[in-house]
Amino acid sequence: MLGSSEIILVMVLALVVLGPERLIRAIHSLRSHTEGLKDEILKEKAMGGDEGEGEIGFVSHLEELRRRLIISVASIIPFAAAAFPFSQRIIQFFRHPYGGNLIFISPTEAFVVNIKVAIAAGIACAFPVVAFQMWSFIVPGLYPREKKVFLTLFFSSIFFFAGGMAFSYFAILPLAFKFLLRFSAPWFQPMLTAGRYFSFIFKLTIAFGLAFQLPIVIFFLVAADLVPLETFSSYRRTIWMVSFIVGAILTPPDVLSQAMMSLPLIVLFEASLLVSRLYLKTRGRL
Repeated sequence: MLGSSEIILVMVLALVVLGPERLIRAIHSLRSHTEGLKDEILKEKAMGGDEGEGEIGFVSHLEELRRRLIISVASIIPFAAAAFPFSQRIIQFFRHPYGGNLIFISPTEAFVVNIKVAIAAGIACAFPVVAFQMWSFIVPGLYPREKKVFLTLFFSSIFFFAGGMAFSYFAILPLAFKFLLRFSAPWFQPMLTAGRYFSFIFKLTIAFGLAFQLPIVIFFLVAADLVPLETFSSYRRTIWMVSFIVGAILTPPDVLSQAMMSLPLIVLFEASLLVSRLYLKTRGRL
């Protein structure tokens, strides 16, 4: 059964490969064969006019998004190719939190792991390019004051992404392995395969890198007057609960990893509220 990440990946690939117009036609074609929606489609066609103009505007936005995604993916390729000759060194570096030897149980697994490591290194190195493309897609819809805040936060987002990955590697992973491997016994020894090990490592480090973007998002929404500071404060308990849900979704299925992500999310949330409050006071808006 497909998970949410697989569904999102399929949708992004469909947008990049098919293009927005063909993707919309495919969606309309699927809808036309779905019972109960035929009358709605006929009404939309009969309306014409403003609906057609709105769809053209939507298609142009999808075209721009597709172009940004293609540039983002293309920027990863040279970094991944450059990292491939150093994949063994990268593997040695990421093996330290575990400390033991890794095994592979199929002839192709070692080669595939080297490729995955190179791709992961390419994604990490290309993150500034990817972030710039995503910011560039959003910026045209912002007001001048919002753009100034956005530009400052763009560089901060790179710093927080790297900080989240470093925090995961140096603080979370050693604790996670120490906790999880305590359940071994003389007759119950761990033999970690390289593929499973690096899937665990990359999911956790990238999840922490993305989670550390939370202060950037909250500060931007408050500084740009898109969401009042009081709104975040009033929903504090709800956001805390959502932090634990996000931790359960983004991390591997063990309680320690989920808690170690959720707690930093809560700390980052509270810190972002404090910084936002200080910012508003210095600008005389509080």
